[in-house]
Amino acid sequence: MRFAVSIANSGSRALWWRVLLALFLWLWIAIPVVGGLALVHLVRSNAEGLPLVPNLQAWALAAPRTTVILAADNTILAELPFLQNGQSGHRIPLKNEDIPAILRKAILAAEDIRFYEHHGVDVRSVLRSAWKNYRAGHVVEGASTITQQLARGLVSDIGNERSVRRKIREALLARRIAKCFSKDEIFQTYANYVFLGANAYGFGAAARAYFATPLDELSLAQVALLSGLIQIPGRGNPYRNPEVAIQRRNVILHRMRDAKMISLVEHDLAIQTPLSLKRPVEWYGHIAPWATEHARRMAKKLIPDNFSRGGLTIRTSIHPQTTTISEEAAATHLKLVQGDNEEAPQVAALVFDHRSGYISIMVGGSDWQENQFNRTTQGCRQPGSAFKPIVYGAALEAKVITPATPLRDGPISEYDPQLMVFWKPSNSGREFRGLAIAQDALASSLNTPAVEVFDLVGSKAVVEFSLALGISTPLRENRHLALGASCVIPMELAGAFATIAEGGHAANPIVVTSIRDRGQLVLDRSDFADPQLSASRRLDRIVQQSSARKQRVLDEHTAYQLRSMLRAVVTRGTGRSARDMPMPVAGKTGTTNDNVDAWFVGFSARVTAAVWLGHDDPSIKLGRGQDGSHAALPLWMTIMNASPDAPGGEVPGNPPVGLQSASIDRNSGLLALPKSGSAIQLYFQAGTTPTEVSKTATQVHQDFARNTSSF
Repeated sequence: MRFAVSIANSGSRALWWRVLLALFLWLWIAIPVVGGLALVHLVRSNAEGLPLVPNLQAWALAAPRTTVILAADNTILAELPFLQNGQSGHRIPLKNEDIPAILRKAILAAEDIRFYEHHGVDVRSVLRSAWKNYRAGHVVEGASTITQQLARGLVSDIGNERSVRRKIREALLARRIAKCFSKDEIFQTYANYVFLGANAYGFGAAARAYFATPLDELSLAQVALLSGLIQIPGRGNPYRNPEVAIQRRNVILHRMRDAKMISLVEHDLAIQTPLSLKRPVEWYGHIAPWATEHARRMAKKLIPDNFSRGGLTIRTSIHPQTTTISEEAAATHLKLVQGDNEEAPQVAALVFDHRSGYISIMVGGSDWQENQFNRTTQGCRQPGSAFKPIVYGAALEAKVITPATPLRDGPISEYDPQLMVFWKPSNSGREFRGLAIAQDALASSLNTPAVEVFDLVGSKAVVEFSLALGISTPLRENRHLALGASCVIPMELAGAFATIAEGGHAANPIVVTSIRDRGQLVLDRSDFADPQLSASRRLDRIVQQSSARKQRVLDEHTAYQLRSMLRAVVTRGTGRSARDMPMPVAGKTGTTNDNVDAWFVGFSARVTAAVWLGHDDPSIKLGRGQDGSHAALPLWMTIMNASPDAPGGEVPGNPPVGLQSASIDRNSGLLALPKSGSAIQLYFQAGTTPTEVSKTATQVHQDFARNTSSF
């Protein structure tokens, strides 16, 4: 009996051990299987709706980046940040070959030491960081690879929350990225994508932001500092927190040493290296500031979407050296004009090639740092007598006058119901001549003859003629317009004079000559003679410009008559000071009531220039004697002489076919008698040449400037 019980107890214990062993084996197999199945289910459920793999090449092409504005000689005028989707900053794209080996090592040490060994997700690092975080009780180390960071950054649907779901989706997308793109493509994109503080996106921009140094010239200590900013771009900013930046830099150096990326000697030297930060040069506002800002505005207006995301190369026609010379000359001249006045006047000046339209010099005020308002392109001031060529031009075009038309120079009195005063225009010398032919009246800037011409042609014709020449500002259609009592923009008035210089072809002054967006030409206004053009592009522009001829807005005969009349302003009229310039020039002075505004607008055979002086507050006068001849013309001459393009041929040049020349008596406007002392050679359009001969031969003094100053 005892024996039987003993056998039963032994069998029972053996059975339990077998059951326990079987259960253990089952669990040993089942738990991994179940866990694996659960993991597969978790992965699959989170993989549903996973975003598409981002196209790295497409991102590199479209990524917002820095815009550069260049002068005609490739001098950098500005580096503008992009502004897109609430982000603003600089990005200077790099190619793989642009990334120095030492920087590559520093980035790998900082973020993903096994980057070239794993396939988007570093399982070893995941397990290591999980164990460390478990022991610490909180997150002390991450395990995101460079590819995972890129996935999270380029695909917004992944999210940034700390969750298992996000990490799984991020890892899955990283795996797919690693299958679709090479390691070099992924690394290049990352080096251009990552934000490093100080408005710098990517390492190209960061090298500029912190050290003002090209990437390939950075030291070991510098690349370690930049790599350390990836995780703490704000807190680690060395400008604000140098101690934190150095501490993080040293961590990267330790990792590089431990990974045998650098030697112990290199490590120790880099650890001891001071920060040596250097802020980048802020080009904007230092060289040709008004032209730079004008170029920025034009690019934003012409291609707003492209401008916002940046990456543009905006080429301009500006000559930095001559612009600086002109700015300095203007500052010196303004002090002379200021005299004893408390406030210095302002200035607007520009010079451009009237054939190509290229503006080489633009000065928009007395001091850019104090006031960025560009009086050349944004200011609107009364031109005074500088508007008279437009009045005379409208009349010549309508054939209601000729250069020899005798005009009355005498008192006018007209009641102005708005101002409730009598309008009594007079000449600056307060003297009237009685009679003057049109060419002499314009040369001497006589006022009542200009009013008579205005009355003959009519206000509508004058306004239409102004529009044809490029004047866009609304003009007051009353008799006061004859004397320039309606404001115009200096650049537009200069454009009108340039059209006259160009024989009636529209002359459109421009600053922006071309714009490239990521290398692709999106705007091309280049002239075929531009020295910056390649041979193939020059040929293209020759073909394009020959097929798209300049618009003719003024009859060539009228244009020549006006050039001849404006040349007389310089040879014997109010612009007489300019007659000894090294090149023949023509132009017109302008002064408004009480010397509030002073102008000179004129041209050589090659370039047109305009100068305006005055105060922003029109209630402030320039001062006694500071009219167009004495305040504006001297600066105009200085700037013209500084322009390398100013020399040219004769002005007015050879007359076009169809004009007839005749010797005219300046007292009567009739054909002059042989050997007449008052004779002048003038040109007439067909059917307008005088036929009657003057009955007397009188002597007329050739220099009207002695009897009148600029008005």
